[in-house]
Amino acid sequence: MRKLLIVCIDRDNDLGKKTRFQGPVTGREGNLKAASALALSDPRESDANCIFAAVKKFDELKKKFPDLELATITGTGKSGFDSDREINRQLDVVLNKFPAEAFVLITDGAEDDQVIPILQSRVPIFSKELVLVKQAREIESAFFTVKEALKDPYIARVAFGLPGIVALFYGLTLIYGAQEQFFQGLMLIIGAYLLLKGFGIEEFLTENTRRITASISVQRTSFPFYIGAIFILVFGGINAYINFASTIITDPVIDVVGIAYSTYFFVVLAAVVGVFGRITDAIHLRKAYLMRRYILTGVSAVVIWFILDAGTLVFLRMAGLDWFLLSLAISFGILLVSYRALQVMDVKEKVTRLLVGLPVYTVEGKWLGKVERINKARKSIAFVEYKTKNTREVTKGKFKLRDGRILLSQ
Repeated sequence: MRKLLIVCIDRDNDLGKKTRFQGPVTGREGNLKAASALALSDPRESDANCIFAAVKKFDELKKKFPDLELATITGTGKSGFDSDREINRQLDVVLNKFPAEAFVLITDGAEDDQVIPILQSRVPIFSKELVLVKQAREIESAFFTVKEALKDPYIARVAFGLPGIVALFYGLTLIYGAQEQFFQGLMLIIGAYLLLKGFGIEEFLTENTRRITASISVQRTSFPFYIGAIFILVFGGINAYINFASTIITDPVIDVVGIAYSTYFFVVLAAVVGVFGRITDAIHLRKAYLMRRYILTGVSAVVIWFILDAGTLVFLRMAGLDWFLLSLAISFGILLVSYRALQVMDVKEKVTRLLVGLPVYTVEGKWLGKVERINKARKSIAFVEYKTKNTREVTKGKFKLRDGRILLSQ
């Protein structure tokens, strides 16, 4: 074994949150400075001791393995898919500079152990060392289990979300002297939650909200679009409240539908503005292969608005059924034309320069390198294997594009 990499994992990115150091941190001196800064920032931080232990292990193995490297990999500040994806990215960066043949994993607990499959998808783990800092392993594992359970969105919404909404609603009834309405309002809240849960609306809203908040960054050119979309939704809510406050309820169903009708434009406009933000990100982040999907999403939002508008007008007796049927036919035509017109933007079946720079993986998930160039005449891509540094050419049919990655089928 010639190349050995000592890896220290900080999955929740305490290093990045509490110091100026951002992962990956490589080399003995860099890790020593990072650990010192983290220990000074928070002397109770176990990740600092983990990095110190990695430096100590580096000094011990340097005599036996001359070709040795040390790296601290960090996540994104929260556990889960986003953190693991960042660890994958940083690991690829380190291995591209130092093509290790085996890992020595230094970890401080059960949470970091979850990255073992990620490491093993690249190269084997030669050794593992657990660093415990004056605490019982059973206590840490139990604490980690409880903490992870509370991070689960389903458990958190039930354990904290519903009681929080009930407490907030009760406080409002006290402020406005309407305690007798508390029980009715409580049943309304629980019924609405069960309705959202039962039809899967909660997961849809949560996922899209997470994507939008994750995309909002002042370092992206799409930042104004997302902020604008949020304000448009706020304006729509204010407009709905004004209509509700000024409407004398005579027929509850008709009046509520009429108030909701006034919000359609704001919701669709916010969705279209958000789609423009996604398209801007796709261009800026060299992910133009996603533009077709985003444009179709924007067109679908407008079509849904068109159908809802026609259906609501029929319900409010402001239009006939023939108008609703005509709107369905027009919507189908718009979607069909859009789909056909955007076929030229589908890069999944083509070999274009948009593939240059994308990572190359095996179907098992092992990283091989990144696309360096393409050959349209031969319909092939070429990448440099990070281990052997040899250039490998693969023709169309032996690879496919999936989620921004090139997967070799053979």
